[in-house]
Amino acid sequence: MKRQNYVEGVLFVVLVLVGALVRIGLQDLPNFAPVAAVALFAGYFFRSWFLALCLPLSIMTISDLAIGGYDWRMMAVVYGMLALPVAFRSLLRRHLNLDQAGLRSASLAATGLIGCSLASSVLFFLATNFGSWLWFSMYEHSLSGLMQCYAMAIPFFRYTLCGDMFFAVALFTGYAVAAQVRLAIQARSVPAVE
Repeated sequence: MKRQNYVEGVLFVVLVLVGALVRIGLQDLPNFAPVAAVALFAGYFFRSWFLALCLPLSIMTISDLAIGGYDWRMMAVVYGMLALPVAFRSLLRRHLNLDQAGLRSASLAATGLIGCSLASSVLFFLATNFGSWLWFSMYEHSLSGLMQCYAMAIPFFRYTLCGDMFFAVALFTGYAVAAQVRLAIQARSVPAVE
């Protein structure tokens, strides 16, 4: 139990630091960031809901100190939507067993991961652009204004999709490889029964 707490603590700190640095470093690519993917992974990996939710919010808070903030209403929507992928935890845990994943279950795992990542991206796109339309005067407050807002945001959505997919695949693949290496090491250290 204590080892698991230690592993979770170290991983939390590493993911916050790396996530914030990557977000700051990639700020010239709009919406291409690891935050939603880290939230998805945190929901899968961490036992505590609280810890899993704190991870993407910590990345955002630290990186926003360097990048700068924006309207508090939009920040609330952005932070909320970037923490939302944690809610996919039970779905991911039910269908992804990366500690014991074999080739047979790899396609199911990939489908589930891509589906959850895609859902996170779409919900982020819909909510943040709705907030932008609702609170700012850039677009007419009508259905056509809302549709125009969504249409103008499509180029940013491509970056969101690419970033979420790239970082989710990288995180989950890295974890699966580490789990397989750990299992192989454990199998070698077990003495053979004669």
